[in-house]
Amino acid sequence: MKKALTILVCAAFALSASSCSFIDAYNSYTLENDITLGSSDASPATDADGGTVYTTAKNYKPDFTFSTTDRSGKAWDESIFNSYDLVMINFWEPWCSPCVSEMRDIERLYKNYKDRGVLIIGVYSDDSDESNVDTVLSYCGTTYPILHYTKDFDQFQSGYVPTTIFVDREGHVLKLPDGETSKIGAASYEDWVAIISSLL
Repeated sequence: MKKALTILVCAAFALSASSCSFIDAYNSYTLENDITLGSSDASPATDADGGTVYTTAKNYKPDFTFSTTDRSGKAWDESIFNSYDLVMINFWEPWCSPCVSEMRDIERLYKNYKDRGVLIIGVYSDDSDESNVDTVLSYCGTTYPILHYTKDFDQFQSGYVPTTIFVDREGHVLKLPDGETSKIGAASYEDWVAIISSLL
């Protein structure tokens, strides 16, 4: 019933307000295992199976650090920034209809830009019903990485979701064309392309 309701809400509100307000939703997720993959002076980092994941330049000093896992349990941290020209981090929640309504466009963006030095990551905190998250991701055809929220992302709380930031290869949070460091609210594919083009 909950799954069906999620899909109906997504469809009904696809053109509704561009963001959702929340209170302490982000703080609801607490990472049980603090796993760090790579470091500021890392050689090629390796995953649990010993495979190379990415490399990090020496003296790498990003604007913020984080340590989390994706939904498969793979560890992620800030050294991922050093492997891409641009990383887009989209903070969303499965109960937020504007978040869900833009996910198909974000997926299209991911497919079109993943071979152009751009990585897109989704981050959510509400893990109270992972089957609901499964339903949303399946409904939207999402294949870009989806990570769990940790307190490391607290500085990017805007009071609304979706909120999106962009980080360059040096780990610096970039200013958008409007002078802000985050995009609050959902956007169309064309809007995202314009922002990415201005930052690359």
